[in-house]
Amino acid sequence: MISKFYGPFFSILQNCIRKIYPKYTTLIPDHIDGPVVFVSHHQNLFGPFIILLWFPKSLHAWMLHVFLDREACFKQYVDYTFTKRFGWNKVLAKICAYPISYFITTLLNSGKGIPVYRGSRKILETFHLSIDALSRRESIVLFPDIQYSDPSAATTEMYDGFLYLEKYYYKATGKHVLFVPLYASKRKHVIIADRQITFRDGKDFNTERKIVLREIHDHLNELAKKCGDINL
Repeated sequence: MISKFYGPFFSILQNCIRKIYPKYTTLIPDHIDGPVVFVSHHQNLFGPFIILLWFPKSLHAWMLHVFLDREACFKQYVDYTFTKRFGWNKVLAKICAYPISYFITTLLNSGKGIPVYRGSRKILETFHLSIDALSRRESIVLFPDIQYSDPSAATTEMYDGFLYLEKYYYKATGKHVLFVPLYASKRKHVIIADRQITFRDGKDFNTERKIVLREIHDHLNELAKKCGDINL
C-alpha cells in the first residue's frame, strides 16, 4: 500500500523491506496519541532504521540537513564518512558517494524528513517546520545522541537543543509539547514507549529543560532495562 503521508519511493521501499526483515511489534498505550515528539536512541543507525521501518504511524524524522541535499550529501560522504571515518582514498570515496548520495537524499526527502541545521541560524527553519507539522497533528521522531555511532543499548549524553521546540510550540498553541521516550529493542524485537514527559506550567525554561532532558535520558535507559538489553 502506498502511503498518503510518505512519498512513493520511501513507501515502496519500506513495504519491500518489511517483507524480508524481521518484524518489530510496537507497544505503546492508547493514551499516548499525536501530535507528540518521540525521542529515541540512535544506536549507530539501528534506532532510525527500525522505527522508520516498523512504526505503525507516519513520522517526520529530524536528520542532519546534508542528507536531504544531494550536493551536500555527496560532500559529506567524500570529505568525512568514507575518508575520515572509513579510511578510504578519495577517488574510491567519490565513485561510491555519487550514487549513494542520490539514493539517500531521494529516500529521505520522500520520507518527509525535517532538516536539522546544527550551529547555524537556519536552525530556526527546523523549529518552524516542526511546529507546522505538530500543528497539523503530525508527530516527529528525533535521535539526539551525541555519540550517535555507539551501537550499545545504553543512552549516554544527548544534545538538548531539541527542547527549544517547547518554546516555539507553546508560543504558537498555548500547549506544552508531549515528549515521549521511544526505544527499539534488538533483544525483544519491540518498539516501546509508556509515558509522556512535559514541561511544567510556570517554571523557568532553562531550569525545566535540564529536568526534562534528564527524565527523557533516564527513561530511555529504563526501557532498555525493561527489555533486558542493559543492566542498570
